Amino acid sequence: MELKRVFILYSERSGSNLLRVLLGNHPDLAAPVSPQFFDSFTPHVEKFGDLRKKENSIKLISHLIKYANHPFSDWNLDISAEDIYSEFSPRNFIEAVDALYASKAQEEDKSGYVCKERHLFNYSGLVIASLSDINWIFLHRDPRDVVSSWLKNNMLYFTAYEAAQSWKEDQKKCLALHHAYNVSYHQLSYEQLITDTEQTLTPLLKYISLNIEEQCFQNEQDNEEASRNVLWKNLNKPIDSSNKKNYVDILSQKQTLIVESVCKQQMKTLGYQLETDGQWAPAIGENNYQYFNKVKELLNQKIRSNNETSDLLQDRKKLKHELISRL
Repeated sequence: MELKRVFILYSERSGSNLLRVLLGNHPDLAAPVSPQFFDSFTPHVEKFGDLRKKENSIKLISHLIKYANHPFSDWNLDISAEDIYSEFSPRNFIEAVDALYASKAQEEDKSGYVCKERHLFNYSGLVIASLSDINWIFLHRDPRDVVSSWLKNNMLYFTAYEAAQSWKEDQKKCLALHHAYNVSYHQLSYEQLITDTEQTLTPLLKYISLNIEEQCFQNEQDNEEASRNVLWKNLNKPIDSSNKKNYVDILSQKQTLIVESVCKQQMKTLGYQLETDGQWAPAIGENNYQYFNKVKELLNQKIRSNNETSDLLQDRKKLKHELISRL
């Protein structure tokens, strides 16, 4: 049976893990936590040498297995790099990543996999050049709620301006894949997903050519992934159809204006209505405003307390440095 590949394009805090988990409830799809292979290893891939050579490819696969099996992603792959190479014979980085995901699917007795690597839109050209028959999904969420989520959780972005800029650039890249590079994908919003899960996922499953399965329409209540990341805490709870327009209680009027001013073009394209005139501009200049935000972010990071999630992420970062430093 031909391997079914499902790749999700998204911005963080847009419900991509919920979508991954729901698709992973399908009997034909494995949907493991993404180890972030692309962001972590692409900058260092040349250190592995010519991946058309067996020994170099096996070395890369071995590193990817160790990274995937880290407690944060916790793949528990019980297979050797030699065995993966023997079956798939990957000759480049993308094929090696595909072989890891395919091996994970095989261990779960599934015929396909879901990949939601972070910043996947940055690597889509490499993916398309190496793999065929990809089912692309573009998932988006109201930027005001995305920004609210970052500010509420006090992680990564600490100002509305910086978070809004990130959302804007991500959507531009995803939309460009479709409009400028003719990449076909199935588009859906987080708001649709939580409001009417069955009506939203049914056409998606048909797009992927999968049977409609009822278990894809609800969250499992014992999802252990929820304990690994504070941002995933809702993965073991029922889908909350009211989890939208949270920005009304979180963002100030000025912050809402900032988000809408930065994101207005993409918001209109994706069907999100503006509530302000969208005419705000940084009075001290965009570059200075970005510098001010960075200083504020560093100050906030100093006072943030450690937690289990950050410990896991730091440990995984340490593992990556160890693996790369040995090359």
